[in-house]
Amino acid sequence: MGMLGFTSVFFRSLVGFSGPFQAMFAFFLFPICFTRNFRAAPLLTNTPYIWAWNAPSVLCDSKFNVPIDLSLFSFIGNPQKNVIGQNVTIFYMDRLGYYPYINTVNHTDVNGGIPQVGSLQKHLVKAKDDILYYMPQDKLGLAVIDWEEWRPIWARNWKPKDIYQQKSIELVLQNNVQLSEEEATKIAKVDFEKAARDFMQETLKVGKSLRPKHLWGYYLFPNCYNYNYNEPSYNGSCPDIEKSRNNELFWLWEESTALYPSIYLNDKLTSSPEAILYVRNRIQETIRISEVLNAQDPLPIFVYARPVFSGGSGEYLSQADLVSTIGESIALGASGIVMWGSLNLSQSMQSCMDLDIYMKSTLNPYLINVTLAAKMCSQVLCQEQGVCTRKHWNSSDYLHLNPMNFAIKTGKGGKYFIYGKPTLNDLRYFSEKFHCSCYPNVSCHETFNMQTTDIVHVCITDDICIEGFIGTELSTISSTSNEEPSTTSSNVSSYTPSTECDPGIDFNDCLKIKCSVEELLNNEIQKDCEILQTSNLENNSSNLKQIYFLCSCITSTMKNRSV
Repeated sequence: MGMLGFTSVFFRSLVGFSGPFQAMFAFFLFPICFTRNFRAAPLLTNTPYIWAWNAPSVLCDSKFNVPIDLSLFSFIGNPQKNVIGQNVTIFYMDRLGYYPYINTVNHTDVNGGIPQVGSLQKHLVKAKDDILYYMPQDKLGLAVIDWEEWRPIWARNWKPKDIYQQKSIELVLQNNVQLSEEEATKIAKVDFEKAARDFMQETLKVGKSLRPKHLWGYYLFPNCYNYNYNEPSYNGSCPDIEKSRNNELFWLWEESTALYPSIYLNDKLTSSPEAILYVRNRIQETIRISEVLNAQDPLPIFVYARPVFSGGSGEYLSQADLVSTIGESIALGASGIVMWGSLNLSQSMQSCMDLDIYMKSTLNPYLINVTLAAKMCSQVLCQEQGVCTRKHWNSSDYLHLNPMNFAIKTGKGGKYFIYGKPTLNDLRYFSEKFHCSCYPNVSCHETFNMQTTDIVHVCITDDICIEGFIGTELSTISSTSNEEPSTTSSNVSSYTPSTECDPGIDFNDCLKIKCSVEELLNNEIQKDCEILQTSNLENNSSNLKQIYFLCSCITSTMKNRSV
């Protein structure tokens, strides 16, 4: 990665201001530089990271009257077979066409057994019908094909999948009895890989042609097979041979419109350093693959994770485990996370209550933490035209809120509150540990001097925000409600502000102080200030936010004019 050059640009105007207020912000110059690092553009406006939920948790509400809070998730899907029209759709092997495979229970061939024997034409006709059934409308969403019975690279079909190799060799020998087994194996390899490619590639083509707004790809692709975490010298690295084999799948990356790697954690990786190395290297290999076609316009990466361990214990991931999975993914620049869950999450009243508690106490607060930190970094370093990614991919630097400055709390009804404000040191941490990976085809520049930043304003939902002046003593709370937080639901920090805000700063006092310095303000600013000062602020959240930024705007103007 190298620098292309330095230049200067104007900071964008704040939404909601016009006239002199735009002018004041427009003249803050930032020293910046271009980089050669890119990440996929966001799917949704002002949503650089997609949180997707792909579990049958709706049963908790319908069967046990235990609704699960999924308000932080932009995409929600239920993997059960009878559900259609979702923005997260997963196609298992019995839901998309006539996928050829061998039943491992009774050892019978289904739809031909091996790809060479399956009927591609019949498969594609059926696949078209299935896609139209499960996706009655073409809307923005994720389309994930989960075919795991065989792998398209011959050498990756090791035990017990070597049955596909054996049957492929037998087929060649049946048609060419004079061949040696070595000769038959060479032919079988070519035939198998061609047929496997045709099934996977042509299925993607049909999906994209019918539902182009969905992002199509295969679950668990790419994979780097770094499962040897029981070895004492484990460093998580992907074997070179597996990277080479991933390169052979260029045709698959060329046809995919998204990548869906998996970072499910086995019980053996509970709160372990091996878990971090395991996930980090899998994501890094996926990033490499995402850039194969066009490094300046990479494929989006949606990482499949689970809230529980995959070894069968059913134990939920701790916050440390979430750092190892979600935290790693976001720090490296993934486009989002798909949280997948089985029926075990919602099979009983108790399991639903456990899920509800976990979401409220652990998962949702962590998603709030990492999202706000990442968006703050993006706003400051990239002017929201890119995402922050580690300068050193193999480091342990994360996009988290500073626990000394922030606390996430829960009030009545499960409403989340954010206490605290960012400091200049927080922004310097971002600048020291992360750089800006730009979105394609936008004017993206990286900010290096954090002292030029006066305001931070980022949200994950309309009422879960961080708003603050940099370098002042003001503290804010995200919600504009008068409701007082009642319980602490996050172990992010025990920090609470020295002065409780109800609901935030006394904006009227702020205006009295700032607007009294008339000699530093022109008439237009005074006029707007007077209008806002006389507004009814008691129950008007939009005015509160306008006043908040107005105060900072005036502060910055005074500071600049006094220099």
